[in-house]
Amino acid sequence: MTCDEVLRVIDAYLDGELSVAATLEAHEHFATCETCGRILESEAALHGLVAQAARAEEVPVGLRGRILARIDTGELTGNRRLRRQVARFGLAPALVAVAVFGWLAIERMAPPPLAPLAAELTSKHLLYGEGHGVGLELVTPEAAKMGGWFEGRLGFPVRLPSVAQRSERLVGGRISSVADVPAAYALYDRSGHPISLFVTRRVPFARRGWTERHVDGAEVYIASLRGVTLVWWEDKEAGRLYAAASAGDPDALVEFALLCIHGPHET
Repeated sequence: MTCDEVLRVIDAYLDGELSVAATLEAHEHFATCETCGRILESEAALHGLVAQAARAEEVPVGLRGRILARIDTGELTGNRRLRRQVARFGLAPALVAVAVFGWLAIERMAPPPLAPLAAELTSKHLLYGEGHGVGLELVTPEAAKMGGWFEGRLGFPVRLPSVAQRSERLVGGRISSVADVPAAYALYDRSGHPISLFVTRRVPFARRGWTERHVDGAEVYIASLRGVTLVWWEDKEAGRLYAAASAGDPDALVEFALLCIHGPHET
């Protein structure tokens, strides 16, 4: 795809509406074109904000009662002749049942509001992580070297987990951003599954849409979007926000997060 072609389908790409072939073509372009990559990041964050605002809209008080009352009185079935036909064929109870069931299904099954942070992390993981190294600014398996490179560009130390004797391996990293704040981005590989790790300064964001879990004494927040599992946590003493993303085993990602939290680390 060219830049013009990929920008025309960017909304469909973010909404998961493209065919598999078109998605792969767009993904390859985003991974190699820095300009379109920056546009994708901005559009992904915007999509998250719009979705959050739309899904957080509250239903007016009393609306359900008024709808059910109108169904009971036949107002929603049209004129009197139509109401008699509906009653004659025994459809009124079915309509009421379908209406009530539909309402309850919407209330109980509607997904929670999408967090802008989840949308942003997912888009950047797909952009950098699933490209298996495309777009990295430094390729190295040495955590100490990677950490020093990050500190020289971000102005704060970045503690990366030591993955010696583990199945994960460090691939490299680049400077990225989270919520418009500069962030370290490190790419790991675990048995062919890329893991993205983001480290940045603590920034304000909504926790709505995330599931809080306490694992091995650590407080983490988990979400899933477009097949990507996301985990974030805070290092309150250092004033850092950490986030990991992967399309691999969710339990393995939580295990990786715990490794980052409890150490050992390299800087």
